[in-house]
Amino acid sequence: MHRFGIALAVITAGAVGYALGGGRLAIPASAAARDQGNALLAIDRDFDQATSSKGLEGWMSYMAGDGIVMPDGQKMAVGEAAVRKTMAEAFTTPGFALRWEPVDGGSSGSLGYTCGLYKTTRPGPDGGPPVVSYGKYLTVWKKQGGQWKVAVDIGNSSPPPLK
Repeated sequence: MHRFGIALAVITAGAVGYALGGGRLAIPASAAARDQGNALLAIDRDFDQATSSKGLEGWMSYMAGDGIVMPDGQKMAVGEAAVRKTMAEAFTTPGFALRWEPVDGGSSGSLGYTCGLYKTTRPGPDGGPPVVSYGKYLTVWKKQGGQWKVAVDIGNSSPPPLK
């Protein structure tokens, strides 16, 4: 088999494994890697709870000092002061709420990720009904002082879920 045939066989095997794995590569993960990924999902859920109950201070408590936030439709914020300023604009709006649920995550060494879906609620224009928005996110985590902290958080909007 020449190089093209080998490459085609590898690509085909990868596509079949991806399809059979429910959209994930069908490569068995070690128990330790699965445990670390599950731990990171739990930490992301705790991050959501802290943000829900404490607003901006809950959000900031999970951010690395040199963290980066890339909110949908806004400039990138780099570092604690810039992240605080960017996020304060949303969190100081009366009636604003942000909730999310991770759907996947993993880690290797001192870096990890979570990704999932989020929902924001904002006051409606002219006192009208609240405006609800949906989106997806990717958070890159890094270990600092033995704790996972948000290194990069990226979000972008999505259509509402199907009912």
